[in-house]
Amino acid sequence: MDMSQYRELFLAEAREHLQTLNGMIAALEEVPGDQEKINALFRSAHSLKGMAASMEYGQIADLAHRMEDLMTRVRSGEFPFSSEIAALLLEGADLVALLLDDVETQRPFSADIGPISERLASFSPTTVPAEAPPLLEPVVAAKPVQQVTDAVPEPIHTVRVRTEILDRLIDTTGELFTSKHRLLNITQGVEAPRLKETLNDLGKLLRELHQTVMQARLMPFATLAERFPRVVRDLARKQGKEISFVVEGKEIELDRGVLEELADPLLHILRNAVDHGIESTEARLLAGKKTVGRIRLAVRREKDQAVIVVEDDGRGMDPDALVASAVAKGLLTAEQGAQLAPEEALMLTCLAGFSTAAQVTDVSGRGVGMDAVRATVQTLGGSLAISSEPGSGSRMTLRLPLNIAIINVLLIGTGGFKMAIPVNAVLRTLEITKEQILVRERRAYLLLDDAEIPLLSLNRIIRAPGKSPMSGFIPVIVTMIKGKLVGLIVDRVIGHREIHVKPVGRPLSRLRGLAGGGILGDGEIVFVLDPATLL
Repeated sequence: MDMSQYRELFLAEAREHLQTLNGMIAALEEVPGDQEKINALFRSAHSLKGMAASMEYGQIADLAHRMEDLMTRVRSGEFPFSSEIAALLLEGADLVALLLDDVETQRPFSADIGPISERLASFSPTTVPAEAPPLLEPVVAAKPVQQVTDAVPEPIHTVRVRTEILDRLIDTTGELFTSKHRLLNITQGVEAPRLKETLNDLGKLLRELHQTVMQARLMPFATLAERFPRVVRDLARKQGKEISFVVEGKEIELDRGVLEELADPLLHILRNAVDHGIESTEARLLAGKKTVGRIRLAVRREKDQAVIVVEDDGRGMDPDALVASAVAKGLLTAEQGAQLAPEEALMLTCLAGFSTAAQVTDVSGRGVGMDAVRATVQTLGGSLAISSEPGSGSRMTLRLPLNIAIINVLLIGTGGFKMAIPVNAVLRTLEITKEQILVRERRAYLLLDDAEIPLLSLNRIIRAPGKSPMSGFIPVIVTMIKGKLVGLIVDRVIGHREIHVKPVGRPLSRLRGLAGGGILGDGEIVFVLDPATLL
């Protein structure tokens, strides 16, 4: 029987089990007696073995079988889970990953599993407790996969769908929204009650379709987070640090597109937390802290946003030291540095080429990372905030939209053009008079809630023709730019719209402040602005 048609499915599921293996191994190092994680680790190895055997990938099946046997001995109470076992299993998992790469490229297996298989089969702990209470009755390894994995009934039936099909679905849904708005424009002023009723029904069905498609694109944060415990563990071991890593909110679901883009930014932040944040054991003892550092990755939902927080209890960051480093590197002048507030000084870590590392390592010190993090977050329509207290730790907060395809925007007119600003980037809309504008040192300000915020002309920022109205009522959009409240003066505010955002190609993709484009109901193309990157 030709099994090649199932190769893609096998690789996807095998890598999921491998990711679970890595996550469970790292977690068990911190809590060796966690029965649930021990069982999950055993089941992942068992399932991987069965899948590889059914595909006739003998070496992968044999290696997974040895790992399963070792976990069977742990479950039977022969000896407890230990760092020795963790290191051995991780070595086996790395070898399985190499073999899966061979399967994907359809080349002969390039690794020899003999030595690691022998070490797994003959493992004997260095020290064994006098009495090791059994964790569970021995489980016969020959049980079919179905009997092990179906211990808990699963009432929800699922099916795997290729990601390009989901992408096409969201594109088609977006085009349907555009067609609906075209119909509304065409029938404007037409007295046809039945037609209007039908269009209203069509709008309701389209919103339901949109919600359903977006739900199909949602994936739990766990699919991304499960790879991080292994990364933190390996980095901590390499630097001789003791770190407890906690993940909260794994069940929160995010758009697949958002999750895919978040992998590298979160990896950068976690690497910085291990390298820059958590001190050495000796330094923590001198500071009166626990020897084991703590890194926490938490996810929660707030309305239509996902909030991701990475915090540590390490050395923290000193705003004055950051300013001094930026001035020394020529990234800003001493005068500019003196004017920065502490929270603005912390954002200096996001400047390209900025680093406070004393020496370059394979973890950090090259001046790259946080600038890429901020750029990615802003491209997704989100924001990044940094808070820190010297000696007590740092916190990175990422706010992101739950989906990035069809969005609510505020349509505005400026310089003879129609443009759109995502609603989640608009804090307030105001109409002010010329008398309310404060001018100081040739700069305009507005008094808002007892605080002065700068006023900027959107026409001037985008170099559009025409002048912003400075008589009568002046429309102002209050938003955040580089962590500061700013009022953008526009020509007019048109209203809310739902549009399907599409990426723009070169050379438009090089323009700052441009998040994408969309088509209105009358066929007019509008550009979607990203206020956070306008300046």
